[in-house]
Amino acid sequence: MKDKRKLIKELEEIAYKLNISVRYEATKAKGGLCRVKDKYYIIIDKKSTPEYKISILVKSLRKLDLNNIHIKPKLREFIENY
Repeated sequence: MKDKRKLIKELEEIAYKLNISVRYEATKAKGGLCRVKDKYYIIIDKKSTPEYKISILVKSLRKLDLNNIHIKPKLREFIENY
């Protein structure tokens, strides 16, 4: 479980580098990347499992250009091959 929390934190840090807010909300929606005006958000149900949080973060980040930010090679590979 500790490794999953660390992975979630690392994925959140990538979003932060891209100026994207990650928000954990009480919602019945699936969650994902959304845009309000010129600001991007990744919305995730706060009661979801760590695996689901990872899934939403990765799927959202894969929609963006990650080439101009530094990401650890193993983490980049994880995102690309998820």
